[in-house]
Amino acid sequence: MKWGQAFKTALRNEGFPPEWIESAISYSQLKKCINRLTEELKQMGLDPATLGKLLKHVEDYNASTQTDLNHRPFEYILSDGSDSKKTFHPKLLFYVDEATGGLHGAALDAETREKLQMLALETGISDLKVVQVPDHGVLEEPVPVDSPQSEQTNMSHSPRPAFRTVEIPLTSDTEFFTTLTKQLSGLEALESKEEKRMHNEIEHLGRQIARLTDPDRKANKKLLAVWRQIFQTYVEQDIFFGATERDHAARDAAKATLRFEEFCTKIAQTGLVDKIRKKEGAQALNMFMHINREILQGLRFGEINHTAMTKILKKFDKRTALGVKSTVPSTISYPQFSQQLAKAVCAEVNTQILSHVPQFDDYSCPMCMDLKWRPVKLACGHTFCIRCLIVMQTNKQNRCPLCREITVSGANSDNLDEELAAFLKKWFPEEVKAKQNYNELMAGVDAYGEVYTREKCIVM
Repeated sequence: MKWGQAFKTALRNEGFPPEWIESAISYSQLKKCINRLTEELKQMGLDPATLGKLLKHVEDYNASTQTDLNHRPFEYILSDGSDSKKTFHPKLLFYVDEATGGLHGAALDAETREKLQMLALETGISDLKVVQVPDHGVLEEPVPVDSPQSEQTNMSHSPRPAFRTVEIPLTSDTEFFTTLTKQLSGLEALESKEEKRMHNEIEHLGRQIARLTDPDRKANKKLLAVWRQIFQTYVEQDIFFGATERDHAARDAAKATLRFEEFCTKIAQTGLVDKIRKKEGAQALNMFMHINREILQGLRFGEINHTAMTKILKKFDKRTALGVKSTVPSTISYPQFSQQLAKAVCAEVNTQILSHVPQFDDYSCPMCMDLKWRPVKLACGHTFCIRCLIVMQTNKQNRCPLCREITVSGANSDNLDEELAAFLKKWFPEEVKAKQNYNELMAGVDAYGEVYTREKCIVM
């Protein structure tokens, strides 16, 4: 299947909203513009093989400033620089020797040469503009032959042969770039609109999650740990962006989809989904899944449109040999519909949804990696659980393990962070209770030895 047909099939069958499909790059329409442009060039005797040979002089010139400008018979420019970078005025120019009226350095066949010379005559050679060649080898703005500026230019530079430019009248290339830029602008507008729409969805879901995880509501206490596990699994899955030093890049649609499916499988297999039985909770979880699927859909939509733009420009060069491949990327850029939307929406998910449920890792002790039960805040600002602090003091470890400041030995009960302790007891009741039991057990081991963990005290 040809790529154009595959692109059309993907838009039709992958569940994209109708508005998205209407905003997609019209590959077939742009292809028709290329076909018409090819016919226009053929009528002038400029088939791709001929143009490819002639326009190579332009590439040679760009590669080396030593190249003599007189050997550049043709030039294709996309913009005259007078407008915005997304407005194109493409022109195919050829150069005529001012003295002889012949085509400058153009090794053309007789038929093509005759057509171009006729075009120069029809244009009116007496009304053409002369382009002077300055010493530094850069083309100046075209100026009329009889203008004062022309006289000053001739006086300020050593005399060199001048040439006149003749524009080949093409219309389909203007239509091609006008259509392409209009469609890219449409994609930018769609991205902005979708971001605002999804922001409202996420904001609404955030309020729902805040109600469902409020520890002050008695009905939420049993489910608070469930939501925390769901979101912790979600964060660890790194669905859209890597979170490690080696892997911090954005995921493509295929990888992100695979990681999202793994997340769904994990929370289903661990029974977390089954524990959310009430209607409001089930609706919130379904909406959370729906938002993620929308992000995935945006990634896929952006990728196939980016491929469409890349391929249509490649086809433009192949069919016309006008060599826009090196010019277009610096002048026009594809809006990062996929990555920008994913980045913006993921940031909203973190701030509006995940932030409502404090995560265990954010409150773990850097020494034992467990919850900071009865947290002690040192003078240097670092916090540890009380048991780890006692162990450090017992071992005469006076420096903070994180910043190496001498703050451990001077810590006492006055350093207990009561506010943080109350917060942890409120948001992590099960974890606090488990850590308290563990600390009491280890205190017994410290006092009575390992036998304390194996023998139970029996009162007759």
